[in-house]
Amino acid sequence: MLSRTAWASRPVRHRPPERGFKLSLPMTVEGPDPDGAFFHEETTLAFMSHQGALFPLRNPVALGSRLKLAIVLPPKLGEGRSLRLVVKGTIVDVDPVEGEDRAPQVALRLESRYLIQADAA
Repeated sequence: MLSRTAWASRPVRHRPPERGFKLSLPMTVEGPDPDGAFFHEETTLAFMSHQGALFPLRNPVALGSRLKLAIVLPPKLGEGRSLRLVVKGTIVDVDPVEGEDRAPQVALRLESRYLIQADAA
């Protein structure tokens, strides 16, 4: 005999952690704040995968906003050239601040398009 289970009574199913890399790379974040004013902030990438990125951000942002990241790539990857990975994405989560001296962690769902550019010398 089949039984019905209400959605509320189903066990919570945890997704496996996303595969990616814990990185500590300098980067620039650009985009609108909740009031629509453009901001530009230097920060450090914390995690990146093919689908998303996680980083601290002091500027307030709204869920659903689009941001542009310009991540400084290690010199070894550029064979001596200074390169940046430029990618855009949509904010999907903002973790609350755990202390006054810490910035909220912003989770970004990345677009599939990206650009690698050389820094202007």
